[in-house]
Amino acid sequence: MACVIVRNMIELGRIALQNRDFATATEIFSNAIIEENSIDPNYWSCLAESLFYQAQFESSLQCWHEAASKDPTNKIIWIRISALYALMDQEDLAIHYYQIAEGLPVEG
Repeated sequence: MACVIVRNMIELGRIALQNRDFATATEIFSNAIIEENSIDPNYWSCLAESLFYQAQFESSLQCWHEAASKDPTNKIIWIRISALYALMDQEDLAIHYYQIAEGLPVEG
């Protein structure tokens, strides 16, 4: 039953993101991760996205890294990490993480 509830929470969070209600999305994704003790990288990616839109770049970056640790072959996650480092004027790290992404296959 908890999985169904968390799935609904994630869907609600995505709706909040679409409606640009980033504070609500952040709260929903955070609660879903805590309640589920989630290892699903998609939850972490959604939380990272909602934090990014609130200009909480350091926290967003931490969530992207958590997502990457759970799905290290996900090219998009590594690209987002790279882009965030570039946004934060950390060019060396941006290049490093882009090179990681570059070495991964493109998923079809």
